[in-house]
Amino acid sequence: MTMDRRQFLFAALWSGAARARKTPRVPLLDRGFAQVTKIAEGVYATIADFTKGQQAASNGGVIAGRDAVLIVEGHFQPAGAALEVEFARSVSKAPIRAALDTHYHLDHTFGNSYYADQRIPIIGHERVTPLMKERYAALKGADKTPLLAPFEQKLAKAADAAEKQHKESDLQAMKWMLGAIDTTTLAFPTESLAPADVPKRIDLGRLTAVVEFHAGHTPTDLIVLVPERDVVFTGDLLFNQQYPVTIDADMLAWRNVLDRFAGYGRRTQFVPGHGAVCGMENVRDQSDFLDDLRGHAEKMIRAGATAEEAERRYHAPQRYEPYHIFSWGFTVGAAMENYFAQLAPTRRAAPPPRPAPAA
Repeated sequence: MTMDRRQFLFAALWSGAARARKTPRVPLLDRGFAQVTKIAEGVYATIADFTKGQQAASNGGVIAGRDAVLIVEGHFQPAGAALEVEFARSVSKAPIRAALDTHYHLDHTFGNSYYADQRIPIIGHERVTPLMKERYAALKGADKTPLLAPFEQKLAKAADAAEKQHKESDLQAMKWMLGAIDTTTLAFPTESLAPADVPKRIDLGRLTAVVEFHAGHTPTDLIVLVPERDVVFTGDLLFNQQYPVTIDADMLAWRNVLDRFAGYGRRTQFVPGHGAVCGMENVRDQSDFLDDLRGHAEKMIRAGATAEEAERRYHAPQRYEPYHIFSWGFTVGAAMENYFAQLAPTRRAAPPPRPAPAA
């Protein structure tokens, strides 16, 4: 696979995450861009590696019961979804009940067209389709210059090398997302879940997939629990050793979701949206990280700073320095904007246009 400069730079942003992953299990299917491993009887995790290809870009998996199979995630390209279907059919002769999108972001839904072509139902929150149409479909073929201009201007005004690196990561992430919109055939959920519809129990035969709604990372977050196996597919409500993407987040609600995760059994295995399969220690780790972000925001609010100043002045504790950062503005910057909006609404800084969030 060849990469242009933009793709190479973007892949480099993910390299820290790839180095941090430790997967002792022998993969049952390895495509380079993703590996599928068995994490419990009938439950399989698909762990993406963006540095080896963009086909998946997010984690997912397969829950194979006696009578039916559920696939988790639409991934970033049809090839990522195709991998899930191929694996599902290799481990079970049962029909595929559906594929589930944990939320509307492009790295979790842009591969949906493969499921549509295979006539596999797609489950998603009721707001996934309208948000995909608003944030993605409406921009297909449109002039992207006005959307990129604020990011280019901030890069040009960067005061030092660190700020320049941050603004460059924001610009490259935005270019990547806008480029994906123009080259993707969108497919939307065929089964929409309203808040009143969840929790939804899907009987797969000897295994149950319990779908719950917990907004935090986005307004559309669904998780899938397999209670018989103590496994939870969290979508992007959990990142493993990565700065969480916060562009659509309700930071206070998200922290409450992590408290809920912390109440699960100590043997629970979490399949995060990005990073390796993990346990309760990673829930505590992300909780601590969000607490650090909030503490910084509160300090800046008391000092009379703006959200933009808070973003620029944030320095993560040393323990988080090796963590992968998708883009500074879409993680730290967006978190500061949301904290300021909720904790000091009169001092809210107007955010730049970010119509196509990821992760």
